[in-house]
Amino acid sequence: MVRLSAAAAVVFLSMAAQTGTAWDTHSKAPPDGGLDSDLVTIAALQDAVADAWQNMPLTQRKVAFVTADPISYGSYDERRSNVFRPGEKIITYVEPIGFTWAKNSDSTFRYGLSVDMLVKRSDGKILEGQAKVVDLVKNSHVRNQELMLVLSLSLNDVEADDYVVEYTLHDSQSNKTSKFSKNFTLQR
Repeated sequence: MVRLSAAAAVVFLSMAAQTGTAWDTHSKAPPDGGLDSDLVTIAALQDAVADAWQNMPLTQRKVAFVTADPISYGSYDERRSNVFRPGEKIITYVEPIGFTWAKNSDSTFRYGLSVDMLVKRSDGKILEGQAKVVDLVKNSHVRNQELMLVLSLSLNDVEADDYVVEYTLHDSQSNKTSKFSKNFTLQR
């Protein structure tokens, strides 16, 4: 019998720059010009990026096997090899982009992702799968874009061979999906 244990952790981190200026503040500037014009300009540019982001397909900016759980967005050590030992923790770092936000009645934004996982042999035979390994829904005062997923997988009692882990991301605010896979080898 093949045993698969999968655990997923989601870590959310907002940009420090977002804490001072919400991504829609340019429309809220006082008529007397009370906000610094540079902040208004930056807010308008951030809103343009967020609008374009929301209209793009869901995809991933970065997908990498890493040596340990990252401490924050963009702070990871990429693993130099895709060869693992049975039972060793296989950690995948993912930076999803193109997810969408919905405005809540309190003017905050709701966003999120769920993630499905399949583990297959290199010949395509499915060993195991799990829906909603991650099911994340967040609310924020800004349209956050720095989101990382840390997906951990451990394969026990599985023979040494070549495998593929396939992840499907589902945007919680739309019907957008994105699929990606990583090849890896288990060696004794």
